[in-house]
Amino acid sequence: MSYLTVSDGTKIYYKDYGEGEAILFSHGLNGSHLNFKRIIKEFEDDYRIICYDQRGHGYSDRSAMHMNVKALGQDLNELIDFLDLTDINLFGHSMGGASIYSHVNQFGCGKLKRIIVSDMSPYMRNNDWKGGIGQGLWSDDDFMDDFDRIFDDVGNANWHITKNLMNPSLADVSNENEMIEMYRKGSDAFTMASLWFSLFKSDQRPAIDNITVPFLYIKPDFALYSMDAIIYIKEHVKSDFILEDNFPDTIHAILNEKPHEVAECVKKFLKEY
Repeated sequence: MSYLTVSDGTKIYYKDYGEGEAILFSHGLNGSHLNFKRIIKEFEDDYRIICYDQRGHGYSDRSAMHMNVKALGQDLNELIDFLDLTDINLFGHSMGGASIYSHVNQFGCGKLKRIIVSDMSPYMRNNDWKGGIGQGLWSDDDFMDDFDRIFDDVGNANWHITKNLMNPSLADVSNENEMIEMYRKGSDAFTMASLWFSLFKSDQRPAIDNITVPFLYIKPDFALYSMDAIIYIKEHVKSDFILEDNFPDTIHAILNEKPHEVAECVKKFLKEY
């Protein structure tokens, strides 16, 4: 197993294999590099693949400090530098997209060739626009309730967010207790609360003005974010912007639902831009 110890001493697990143009995959909250398992299979024969576990997740350290979006962007930068990557394609899903925005905000696009983001707004709150989470409807009070749930029972909090924001079809499942227990075993309360708060607090919209490379946005049918966020990105990037949204009946977990279809769109983007 390969690890990078970043500047604050946190060990970050990563995988690096294959040959060709490089794609670096950055996963979402409460996930790991394994979230990309199905879609990576679509690329690994022709591309160099880099994936990693963000701090607090998977095989990486449960850090007791710097559990925020700024640090996620710094970790990404240190991994890029450590592997001596240039002209890298970054692919971020959900919070992984926020890590990319944070990286760009702090370090620019000098080592990047393209950016691909799946269902992630640069700002999750809806206090001054409708481009935040829950299609612009999740209020600050909803976020505060989330924090109470996380500290009370991280499994129940994860389940509540999943069924209310990411997949409403789960609202009436018969095995709710089993689902909560599954999320309880797979979630870390400190990691989830720290990063949920940082995502809530971090306004990454200024970062979009620093994007100077082609940008592909993957939008599922039932997305977490409204067109307000996508239009903002389109109007502020300083290079080509491509939206792919023809994925019927998909939700936030689109990379697991339609890995081949998403991969084909990404391959087309990599070829044409």
